[in-house]
Amino acid sequence: MATNKQEKLHRLQEKYIDQLPDKVEKINKSWQSILQGNLAELEQLQLLVHTLAGSAGTFGFPAISDDARSIEETLRTYDSNMQVSEVKALVTNALQRIGNHVELGPDKPPSKLKKIITTPEINTTQQLIYVIEDDELLAKEISSQLSYYDYNVKTFTDSNSAIESTRKNAPTIMIIDVHLEGSIISGPEFASLYNEVSDKHIPSIFISSRDDWQARLSAVKANGCAYLTKPLDFNELLERLDRLTYRHEPEPLKVLIVDDMVVLAQHYAIVLTNAGMNVKIVSDVNELLDVLSDFQPELILMDVYMPQCTGFEAAKVIRQKDELLSVPIVFLSTESDPVKHLSAMKIGGDDFLQKPINDEHLVTAVRTRTERFRHLRSLMHNDGLTGLLNHVSIKSQLEMEIFRTRRQRKPLSFAMLDIDHFKQVNDTYGHPAGDRVIKSVARMLSKRMRKSDHIGRYGGEEFAIILPETGIENARSVLDDLRQNFSQIVQQSNENQFNCTFSVGVAEISQHDTVDSLIEAADTALYDAKRSGRDCVRTK
Repeated sequence: MATNKQEKLHRLQEKYIDQLPDKVEKINKSWQSILQGNLAELEQLQLLVHTLAGSAGTFGFPAISDDARSIEETLRTYDSNMQVSEVKALVTNALQRIGNHVELGPDKPPSKLKKIITTPEINTTQQLIYVIEDDELLAKEISSQLSYYDYNVKTFTDSNSAIESTRKNAPTIMIIDVHLEGSIISGPEFASLYNEVSDKHIPSIFISSRDDWQARLSAVKANGCAYLTKPLDFNELLERLDRLTYRHEPEPLKVLIVDDMVVLAQHYAIVLTNAGMNVKIVSDVNELLDVLSDFQPELILMDVYMPQCTGFEAAKVIRQKDELLSVPIVFLSTESDPVKHLSAMKIGGDDFLQKPINDEHLVTAVRTRTERFRHLRSLMHNDGLTGLLNHVSIKSQLEMEIFRTRRQRKPLSFAMLDIDHFKQVNDTYGHPAGDRVIKSVARMLSKRMRKSDHIGRYGGEEFAIILPETGIENARSVLDDLRQNFSQIVQQSNENQFNCTFSVGVAEISQHDTVDSLIEAADTALYDAKRSGRDCVRTK
């Protein structure tokens, strides 16, 4: 894998080297034109040497970057009142040195990819839960309840059969009864022996009708992760499982590179991709708004000087969109003037990185700022109880999806979901039980919906679901299946067990729908479901 990445960087370097003589030739011609009195050529020359200064060092020509930056700084102080002779010697000598460096070739091979920027391997093995319980009815009930949340469960009534199965398919977690009737060893003994001979520790959750010191101590000595007493509180069991099975493999950080120099943008993209990020390139700013809508980056890495407009101007356009106000914009430039840096901050930039930039420095700078943005966005956009998008964020997301759907001419469905008789749950079992019911809905939706779907807590016991590229009948079918499963989930409050249901209203976007009208249509369908007796799905 590392060899392939290195080859990509090497091919980009070769491509740059092939293009370099033409770039230098254009600079020389532009300079000769200025020497002949064509001062209108000055702006074009500044852009050419700026691009060369920012890119040459990345591809193994640091000396060329230094000379090009020297020319750029000299030209910046030059105006029509100055004599060409004042700068002629400096620029001419620098161009001569640049030509020599082109003939000599690069000073170094493409940057080596170090360990700190390699992509971590993601564990894609399906999580498997073993339930080892001699009470066959309870084992089946545990399996049934976990299956509603999309867990893969295998049940065993004794440790002997579980041992045979582990040889073929090792579990992710084991739920084990402390006292296994008919087994040659107890639950804690089984867990201890298994982990002694296994090359990978398997977490265990112990369950028991006993609540005494010795039973709990045996679970601790077997390195148990939890001890739950019967009758089981399935909400508590699920929360324990969520913590143990949650492998935090976050979505790759999303970075958008805006640079008209494609080969340099490709280099940055390879370096950031190798660091585990999801990267997209825009070389034509006319495409920028559409790409921003589709890609939804968490950081924009933008060149300052581009032919169509400056990076500062592009940033002003981006900041006109409310949903993009908080997305970090990091400018890339050879510009070293601190006054220019401050000006960039004032018009909506977040940082300034100076070209040429070391690959490791680039990765660190981008990752730090992107992760900070993701964390802050989570604090602002997510509901505290469920972790889902909050009311404002789900509406903002719906607006973006409507815009994208219209442009791509694809279907979009939107659903409103409400827990039936929720006030009665709070009045009968208390608000903590009501919170657990809300969390159980959130957990099911998070586990069963697609990654491309967007789920939010709209308010109280009401949820909103955005289903991109999904027609209304498919949306209805998916949500009806979830509705049926949810009605079978056992909710618990102290010694009391009960079931809850929910109702759903689904609407599909039409040509003239706005955010408010689509929400109103789904809400009307939800009202129809409530009026029809609840525990059903209605469409509008």
